[in-house]
Amino acid sequence: MRFRWSRGAARAIGAVAIAAGLAACRKSEAPAPAAAPPSGPAAASSPAPFAAPYGGAPTIRDTAEKGRPPFSGFHASRGIAVDDRGRVWIADFEHAGIAVYDADGGYLGGWGGRGDGPYQLKDPCALAIHGDDLYVADTWNGRVLHFSLAGAALGKAPGDFYGPRGVAVAPDGRVWIADTGNDRAVVCEKDLSAPRYFGKKGSGAAELDSPVGIAVGPSGRVYVADSVNKRVQVLDGQGKFESSFAVAGWGPNTEPSLAVDEEENLYATDPAGPAVLQISKGGKVLKRWTADDAGKKFARPTGLAIDRKGHRLLVLNTDNDTIAVLKISR
Repeated sequence: MRFRWSRGAARAIGAVAIAAGLAACRKSEAPAPAAAPPSGPAAASSPAPFAAPYGGAPTIRDTAEKGRPPFSGFHASRGIAVDDRGRVWIADFEHAGIAVYDADGGYLGGWGGRGDGPYQLKDPCALAIHGDDLYVADTWNGRVLHFSLAGAALGKAPGDFYGPRGVAVAPDGRVWIADTGNDRAVVCEKDLSAPRYFGKKGSGAAELDSPVGIAVGPSGRVYVADSVNKRVQVLDGQGKFESSFAVAGWGPNTEPSLAVDEEENLYATDPAGPAVLQISKGGKVLKRWTADDAGKKFARPTGLAIDRKGHRLLVLNTDNDTIAVLKISR
């Protein structure tokens, strides 16, 4: 299912696949087969008519745009995060932007547009928030960017990233990155300086194969979605391997995301399931959801975020451009 390409050829092929919406996860993989089109009233087969007007300086309002349906405008997205005010931030994959919504889905603004400038992106796959800091995995620009929540561009991580697809922030403010194409995890300081690297391609302990999602618990432990190896790898706060446990539904060309609650329970998406899992810190599956609280089936769930203020788990359905809600205990 995977083929070995030269680095230059792989970059070109990866870009073409992404443009077609087929999201190959790494430089040695063939593109995934196209997913079957969704059906039903929630389906969205083309970008929504309320697509965000990205471009120029960031614009974030205090009140929502009137007349716009809740959580509308993003397309084929994977990345989602919630800030301390309960606002929902989405890495808008198809439109190469950052979209901001209030807790009820009212559109507040954002920034972006396709390119490699300080406010431009190319197929962003993930974002993470810690206090007033926003970090974005700008996947096919091969970089991780740092912004304030007001939209100020604060810098980017140094180093040679290849298709980074996950980013998370530890309690101490350090930033962890899933450097997917390089089969490694990277940790930087809050300002994205001083990168350190962990892992290499393989299936053994402390080895990775297409890591995608990444999350850090309140304990400081780091959880990495080692997708092709169908497992979560657990690292301590210094990057040392601690343990791993299997996640049966994962595999090549899947894009699972992770989140950790205050009790160190892990939440994981199984895009192919399609399902969302709650997993104990020991690796036991505690719950498996195949639909949200309203009874709607998931449609390739990828990104997810914990809304601690609203005590809910938000799940991004990539195939129909919706956000599913799961109530979680305090």
